[in-house]
Amino acid sequence: MLAATLGTTRQTAHNLLTGRTLPNLETCAKLGLSPAFVYEEAEGAREMTSLDQYLAQRDQDRRSAGLISEADLNATLAGPRSAAMIKSLMDATRATASRIGAVDGVPFQWDDGKSGGSLSELLKLSPVGAQFKRIMSPPMGGSLRGYRIDFGWVATPSGRGAKEVPTQVWRLTLTATNNVLGWNVNQNEIVGASSNALAEQIVMRLIEYRDEFERAY
Repeated sequence: MLAATLGTTRQTAHNLLTGRTLPNLETCAKLGLSPAFVYEEAEGAREMTSLDQYLAQRDQDRRSAGLISEADLNATLAGPRSAAMIKSLMDATRATASRIGAVDGVPFQWDDGKSGGSLSELLKLSPVGAQFKRIMSPPMGGSLRGYRIDFGWVATPSGRGAKEVPTQVWRLTLTATNNVLGWNVNQNEIVGASSNALAEQIVMRLIEYRDEFERAY
């Protein structure tokens, strides 16, 4: 019987006879068949890539080949794809802060930029915060050019307690390495970070920034 010859189950043998299953090279050798028609799978399965990752990698490759300018690449990264990425980053930052809860008894607070307290999304660790800002081209209300995070003192409604605190700015860009999208900060301070990884760095830097503020004031 075919099943006994191949050392398979009767169902597998039946599938081979009816064409439901294609023979591999080992089966062809046992049956004395030419393997010319057999499609042999490539070594290792091809890793699936999302469309956004593919497009970002394509943009990077075209930039490296000199087919598009740095300005064109930045414009591409400031489009709808980066809007989805910045939302993912803000969601991850908020979730990370929520997981930590508080530092030295001071709770993290999230402002969605719509309730009137802040003009854009803000993670606050009183009296300082990390604010997500959109970089727009002039004049005011121009096209989106990218994103940044400003670490600084958070203004109060009354304006009391204002401090001339140096603001630290993280300018964000997207990059693609091996078809995986990641974040760069200030070009090369942080390179290729995932949204979750960068979220942790944002929360960490905000804690450090608050410590520096407390020492100075």
